[in-house]
Amino acid sequence: TARAGRRGKAVTLVGEEDVGLVHAAEKLAGREMEKNEEIKDKDVLKLMSSVAKASRLTKVKLDEVGFGKLVKKRKGRKDKERKARQKILKKAVLKS
Repeated sequence: TARAGRRGKAVTLVGEEDVGLVHAAEKLAGREMEKNEEIKDKDVLKLMSSVAKASRLTKVKLDEVGFGKLVKKRKGRKDKERKARQKILKKAVLKS
């Protein structure tokens, strides 16, 4: 939506597979999303190829800069930190 706290409309494109997620989001937010009648399926279809192309190019660029490796490295570091915290908690529980 990229509104960053500014006023305006947020548009979410929902496919058949997303309906459960939308209902869960509505429940969490405590209100239902409104269906936008201004945007027609044919308008969305015109944009789909450019969105798919941008997504594909983004994935290629992220791969070029080694983003996947950075994510794996961060996950490994987070796992180590989590295990260290669990070890400390376990020792604290055993002492009490």
